[in-house]
Amino acid sequence: MRVPRLYFESALKLGSVIKLDSDSTHYLSKVLRLKSTNHIRLFNGSEGEFLGSITAKSNDSMTVSVDSHVRKPLGDKIKFHLALAITKGERMDYAIQKSVELGVFTITPFFSTLSEVVIKDKKRAMNKLRHWRKVALNASQQCERLSVPAIEEPTTFEDFIARDSKRVCILLDSSGSKKLKEVSFERDLFLMVGPEGGFSSSELVTARSKMIIATLGPRILRAETAPVTALSILQAEFGDLS
Repeated sequence: MRVPRLYFESALKLGSVIKLDSDSTHYLSKVLRLKSTNHIRLFNGSEGEFLGSITAKSNDSMTVSVDSHVRKPLGDKIKFHLALAITKGERMDYAIQKSVELGVFTITPFFSTLSEVVIKDKKRAMNKLRHWRKVALNASQQCERLSVPAIEEPTTFEDFIARDSKRVCILLDSSGSKKLKEVSFERDLFLMVGPEGGFSSSELVTARSKMIIATLGPRILRAETAPVTALSILQAEFGDLS
């Protein structure tokens, strides 16, 4: 049986005994049906990954002894940040999940002029954000990452590009003249991917004065496919797939 792997936000220390929250307890106890003495793996981006043993459990809590240190965090030499136009349901989930698997450091959902999805209600927006963060968490647990990418609160196209002008930011569009492998940067690279309908003419005019417009080639990719393709290229050219 594969040893389950869970993210633990608080500090992990060899020899300590920790208490899991109700969601983790429910997953391990009710879904996986683990019992006392079964092993689990616990990880975070600060201390790394540990092997632990379940020492006790109840209906809403579980304690785990931290038995051995399996892996230390190495740190990312290159950090890829993704600004992702908000798309419908499973498309957005897919883009987030695969971007996490490909090592993205942060994800910023944003609304664009041609976005099909518009969320005006604050409560609904926060519910969406919680859902996306859970998607990112689950993806990190499954793909052996030690860190969970931050999913920032949704913003607008205008607010995103108005941020620090010194950062290297690429906007993906078929009108671009550069390829991703031709971009020069030091440590952090920001990638902006538009909605199903692409970016509007006015957005592209604004972007050209502040960002690099790059193309993925002659094919028009779906909104959820483009970030996966772009991150794969970047990781292969500059990152940990090189």
